Amino acid sequence: MSILSQIGYSGVRAAQIALNTTGQNVANVNTPGYSRLSPQFRAVAGHGGTSIGGGVEISGIRRIYGDFQNQQLWRATTEQSYFSSRQQYLTALEGLAGSEGSNISAGLDNFFAALSEASSTPRSMGLRQQVLDEATQLAQRFNGLVGNIGTQLDALHGQRVAVVDEINGLTANISELNAQIIEMKAVGRDTSTLLDYRDNLIKELSQQADIRTQLMDDGSLSVSLANGQPLVVRATSAQMTVTRTASGEQNLALVFAGTTFRLGEATPIGGTLGALQDTEYGSLRPAQADLHDMAAALAEKVNAALVGGYDLNGNAGKPLFTYVPGSNDGLLRVTGIGADELAFSSAPGEVDNNDVLLQLLDIKNQNVTVGGTSIALNDAYAGLLGRVASASRQNQADLDTATTVAEQAQAQRDSLSAVSLDEEAIDLMAYTEAYQANMKVIGAGKQLFDALLALF
Repeated sequence: MSILSQIGYSGVRAAQIALNTTGQNVANVNTPGYSRLSPQFRAVAGHGGTSIGGGVEISGIRRIYGDFQNQQLWRATTEQSYFSSRQQYLTALEGLAGSEGSNISAGLDNFFAALSEASSTPRSMGLRQQVLDEATQLAQRFNGLVGNIGTQLDALHGQRVAVVDEINGLTANISELNAQIIEMKAVGRDTSTLLDYRDNLIKELSQQADIRTQLMDDGSLSVSLANGQPLVVRATSAQMTVTRTASGEQNLALVFAGTTFRLGEATPIGGTLGALQDTEYGSLRPAQADLHDMAAALAEKVNAALVGGYDLNGNAGKPLFTYVPGSNDGLLRVTGIGADELAFSSAPGEVDNNDVLLQLLDIKNQNVTVGGTSIALNDAYAGLLGRVASASRQNQADLDTATTVAEQAQAQRDSLSAVSLDEEAIDLMAYTEAYQANMKVIGAGKQLFDALLALF
């Protein structure tokens, strides 16, 4: 009779543990990254040839976890974060370059239109002043656009510093969790909660950079960049650094165990950090360089024509524009000459001579070197605007695709590891019925034992 009671008691204990496990799952149904737990039942063997067994026991609590699903989710998160971070800068750049107040093509058209009007009456002070006004407006367009791109670069640099700080904090926390997991696993303690927390940190880290992970035998997780440079090895984490150069750029490096790895502009980093790198050197700085080339070429050609002519007073011509290399807020300036000092004539004293004006008008159709390509000024800006718009549209399409893939990866991970209240409700009823049935077994054993005692 004691064997029957022991079997019943084992069933009660197992059902109680299973009920507690279900309660833990239900309690964490809304906990991000929580992996549901599942009790593992095992029959207890009996002793002797006629024994029917010793009941049941919980051999362990299994954490429902899929490494493949998590790896897919982390990769998808990296892609989505990359395109999302890049899109905000591309959208802003496209808006700036295409806006009415910053459009260089519109400014060039207005400037050359003013020159065309003045060519019919070169002596007209009103038309000459209009040329100066349009030159000033054109310079302001160049300066405003380049200045706004510089503002974007400053914002990008600030974001890079913040992202690096975030990466350093995450890798430090992951290394600390590795140390705790190694210690707890060595003494047989439950590490499920720490593993979930670590997976959440890995997912956050995957937003910032493209990473690779490897599970070690001691339970720790090694983390590295996609190119193999280490971020976390057991309880040791790397330190990422950002330094500013004299030219205003930023150098990115990774320091691990006394070794420094340079992360140059060509290093594939991925995630938000990679998006910042690619946006700076693939979009913002090239656009800025093209605008400098255009401003320099415009100033050179216009000034060369004017210096070879004569103004209304018969004096030798003076330059109209000043180009300032390296400036991001005043790269093109009007020299401050008066309307009467515009040298439109090819001969002194001939106020109605428009030979130089015709030379100036011809500049519109002349090729200049922009970004290593020989092209007309208007075409150069149209090409810049087209590249930015094309990159923005393609990136948006990639972002839409990456978002869909990330949502699917999250759904696949949740279908395996997340808590389903419907499933937990079924388990709750099953374990409750098992608990009650085993209590009846214990009661039946007691009745049989009492009846046996009553025979004596």
